[in-house]
Amino acid sequence: MSGFGSTPRGTSPSLTQRSGLTGLNITDTVLFMAVNSRLASAIHIMSFIAHAGDDGNTSEAIAKSLQTNPVVVRKILKLLEREGLVALRQGRITLGQIYKAVESESGIFAMRSQVHERCVVACAMKRRLGPIFNAANDAVEQAFSKTSLAELVRGIR
Repeated sequence: MSGFGSTPRGTSPSLTQRSGLTGLNITDTVLFMAVNSRLASAIHIMSFIAHAGDDGNTSEAIAKSLQTNPVVVRKILKLLEREGLVALRQGRITLGQIYKAVESESGIFAMRSQVHERCVVACAMKRRLGPIFNAANDAVEQAFSKTSLAELVRGIR
């Protein structure tokens, strides 16, 4: 056997060997992927609008470009509208502004909301990993803020 939770070749894992993967882990992974997809979709939408100008800026046209449902586009546009991004001129909008409009306040790196308070490892992770995640979230936001939407779409033909 090699590694955590692995089984010898040719045998099937038992329930106890799979106990490290819970419904909570799966949900966390799915939520993490959805957050990343929402950011990419928001940047795609803003780039589409900046590239198309006044022509073809319907949720249907944008959804076709994203290969998604227009309802998804309208939901993301509402988030962007709430932050005032869809009303701004394209040269003043940064990817950082789009990121802040669609991401949660905790950022893409977030601690679990509940930890076992009597577990030494859980308490240490909360204490030690929190500042690291905060620094990573700040770095992501700063990196996105350095690129304007206009710079991003200049190369689209």
